[in-house]
Amino acid sequence: MNEEQSKRLADAADAVIQSAEAAAEAAEALEDPRFASEQERDRTQAAQQVASKLENAGKKVHDALRKGAVAAAASGRAGVYEAYQAGAAAASTSRDEAKAIGNEDGSANKQAKAQQSRESLETALNAAVKLVFLSE
Repeated sequence: MNEEQSKRLADAADAVIQSAEAAAEAAEALEDPRFASEQERDRTQAAQQVASKLENAGKKVHDALRKGAVAAAASGRAGVYEAYQAGAAAASTSRDEAKAIGNEDGSANKQAKAQQSRESLETALNAAVKLVFLSE
C-alpha cells in the first residue's frame, strides 16, 4: 500500500468511526423518555430530535461509504461499486425515513418510523465497515 492509499484508508476509517458514533447517538435518541410524556410538545420535540440525529447520521454514513469506496477501489478490490451502491441506497432510505418521522400520526408511529430509519442506517453503516475494515 502506497502513501496515497494509506491516507485514503485512514480518512475512510475516520469517517466510518464518526458515522458509527452518530448512529449510536441516534439510537440513544430513540430511547428518549419524552416519547412517553403526557405533553404533546415533549413528544414532538423527541420526534424532531431523533429525526435530526438520524438524518445527520445518514449523511455521515453516506460520506463514509464514499470515502470507503474510493479507498477500496484505489487498493484494487473487486465489487467495490456494487457494495457502495447497496450501502448508499440504504443510507438514502434511512434519510428518507427520518424525514418522514414528522408526518406520522402519534408518538408510537413516529417511534416506529424512527426505528425503521435506524435499521436502514445500520445496514448502510455495515456496508461502510465492510468497505473499509474488511479486505477480500
